Formats: sequence, structure tokens, C-alpha cells
Amino acid sequence: MKASVPWLVGVCLLAGAAEAGKPRKPNAREQAEVKQALAGAGEPVLKKTVQVVLKGAGSVLFVPVLDFTAQPPLRLLLLQDGKVLHTLAASEADKAWPILQFQDVAFKDVNGDGFEDVLTLARYMPGVGPKAGKPFHQAAVYLSRGGKSFEPVAKEVSGGLNQPPPAKLAEVLKRLKKISKTRLSLPRPAPAAPTHVSASPAP
Repeated sequence: MKASVPWLVGVCLLAGAAEAGKPRKPNAREQAEVKQALAGAGEPVLKKTVQVVLKGAGSVLFVPVLDFTAQPPLRLLLLQDGKVLHTLAASEADKAWPILQFQDVAFKDVNGDGFEDVLTLARYMPGVGPKAGKPFHQAAVYLSRGGKSFEPVAKEVSGGLNQPPPAKLAEVLKRLKKISKTRLSLPRPAPAAPTHVSASPAP
């Protein structure tokens, strides 16, 4: 019986580790937190709102919010303890085309740094131009900086991931595997400027 204990412990540890990055639907208390945090500023897409544990950030609620009185209408929020922890930057697609629907989200470590990144998919339909009236999908990828912030991939990387427009996030993940980890790495933050203390004049 003793010999089986380490095996059971290993299984338990693996089960616990698998929870990181695995989203679930929010419970009633968490849904109430979402509405309270927004305070009427836009409508949360509750069907796509999820609770997830992200390394470096902890337990958060991912909340897509649509507000068609704002530009761009889509906001992507990470809430923690009823407050906005992060607001993800608007994607190039959000800036360029009217959004029809927020479609999907996934949390995967795409650059091998050990931290879950955020992948999203939304549907757009231009009102003018050659694509007018033709809905299509566009994905966005936000790289985790140690769970403390989430930054969009470089514009040229994003452009490649979205040509042709992906139907699902699974397709985006396949395309990401073909991109070198170097291109998916965030630049190092600039060092803080040195603080100069001026000497006091002698009396």
C-alpha cells in the first residue's frame, strides 16, 4: 500500500496543475461581481465570460464587453476580486472594422515561457469597401508578461495569423506552432531611468 502513495500524490499534483489555464463558467456570485464592476459601462457577453487561473495573475474572470456607443465597441477585461485587473489593448481588427460578435477565448502558453497567454476570436463585417457585407473572423493574441500584464503580438505576426481569416482558434494555434518562439517573445522592458539627487549648496 505504501508503494502506491507516491503514485497517488503524483496523480493529484498533475490534476491540480491541469486546472491552470482551464476556463469554467462563472457562478452566480461571480456574475454579480461582473455586473457590479462594469456599473452599466457596456454589456458583458456572459456566454463567453469565464473564470480561469493564470500563472502570475491568479484566479481571474475574463469578461468581453460590448458597448456600441464607444469606439471600438469591444473591451476585453480581466477582473479580480470585483475590480478590473487588466484591460487588454484593442486589436488591429477592432480598430479597423465593425464587430458583429465576440466568438471565443483560449488560454495557452504559445511561446514556451511558462505563462498562459490569451487568444481571442471575433467576427467582423465591414460596411464599405470590397469586403462590405461579408462577415469574417479575426484573432488576437496577447502575450503574458509574467502574468502582470498582457501585450499584443507584433503587428506583422498578427497579420500572418489572420491570413486567410481563421474559422476557429484551433486553426490559430496550428499557425502559431509554425512561428518561431523568438518572434513570439516580448521585448525586455526598458530599464528605469537613474534617479539624480542634486547636492544641496553648502551654507
